[in-house]
Amino acid sequence: MGKKQQNTPEFDLVNYAVNLSFDHIDSAARQHVAHLIFDTVGIAIGAYAKGHKSGLITENHSRKVYSCAQGSKLWSGRGHVPADVAALCNGTWAEVLDYQDVVVDPRNNGHAGVTIVPAAFAVAERQGSSGAELITAISAGLEVTLAILKAVGREHRNQGRGFRTTSIASPIGAAIACSKLLGLNQQETLYAMGLAGACAPTGLMPSLAPSNGSFGMDKDWACGLGAQLGVNAADLAHCGMTSSDRVITGELGIVASFAGGDAKALEIPQGGTPNIGAFALKKFAACYGVHSAMEAAIDLMVQNEITRAHISKVIVRVKADSAVTLAGRNISNHMAARFSLPYAVASAVIRGTHSSAEDFEEPSIFDQEVLKFMEKIEIIADADLTEFHKKTGGFPAHVEIHNRGEIQQKEIHYPIGSLQRPMTWDDLSQKFIELTKSHLPETHLQHILQTAQQLLELKDIREFSKLL
Repeated sequence: MGKKQQNTPEFDLVNYAVNLSFDHIDSAARQHVAHLIFDTVGIAIGAYAKGHKSGLITENHSRKVYSCAQGSKLWSGRGHVPADVAALCNGTWAEVLDYQDVVVDPRNNGHAGVTIVPAAFAVAERQGSSGAELITAISAGLEVTLAILKAVGREHRNQGRGFRTTSIASPIGAAIACSKLLGLNQQETLYAMGLAGACAPTGLMPSLAPSNGSFGMDKDWACGLGAQLGVNAADLAHCGMTSSDRVITGELGIVASFAGGDAKALEIPQGGTPNIGAFALKKFAACYGVHSAMEAAIDLMVQNEITRAHISKVIVRVKADSAVTLAGRNISNHMAARFSLPYAVASAVIRGTHSSAEDFEEPSIFDQEVLKFMEKIEIIADADLTEFHKKTGGFPAHVEIHNRGEIQQKEIHYPIGSLQRPMTWDDLSQKFIELTKSHLPETHLQHILQTAQQLLELKDIREFSKLL
């Protein structure tokens, strides 16, 4: 395999991942990763149940070309395909509803589990890996992804470059997780990292541009493609394919290419339990940037027993970039709804505690009562909340409801699902049930929940996948 490239940040990062063991991960982090796996699977099944075109197109084509009797499971329950193809399909489904995990860190944000979990799960299934092995591999992939996101920083946004770091960093995390499940050594894993980094989706976000006015399916497919790339990179490195050993910090590496050449140190984890708390889970099926505002609006309505007919206006203060990128009022489809603060808050006021994934789907997004109420909502960029986000990575929002001459207000710094306010098993179970109940029989659903609770103890992850 050639001489090991030591004394590079990339090698040090790979060395951390290769040497990470289940014993290094504390019980809270283990449980969090198990929750992430469970949550990701449920989101994917829910997306299939709703019949979203991006997932159906990807999966229908894949089944037509690659369907096989023995392989990794499609979470839709529609058969088996090779591991990399399962990662593609399941990763696409997991992104569709925008209900996925979120990286929350002062240096950068993005998504990781939505790509890493489908990739690692497919390989673990192929290998017959245990629940503990899967959790360890995903933990390593998450930590590597976080390190890359922090190294890239926010310059891609500040300079108007618009790259989606999810598509840049997460395929590498997927490759790391898959390499660990395959038992690759440091050099082989370094090659897998290089292959994934060199060939990762560009991460362009034309569908999310505020001026675009329409939303395509590329965002969904890119996450699936990144998962597939992670599997392929690990498999090919295992077979002897080589790559650059400086894909992150090299002269033409990720930091230089995507962060405008502003070199940053790649922080290497120093052993111990991974920083799993940086990966938040979602209570609402929408962009994480709207969650605090939604939660604050719901709390104000319930706690003050406000009658929406008496509301004259709602003022929502958020960090500066959210006030621009999430200010859309043209609700043309489900994607537009998920990335609109006015829609999200209006939906929260009108629907209250009954808020669900259906609120961001057709026909709910065309509810005239909600669309009319959007006219009462004002979005303001707040300097203090912007600074709070820069310092903590949190997604704060301040909501004022003007009601009969009175002002009820509430500020939330960290929404439910964050490290500061994590979702419980009961929360996640309810989310899973709501997403999958139209697709899975009640008895079968309960069996899945019981098995998911024992994920840490499973000797073979196929004990779980066979239920999907």
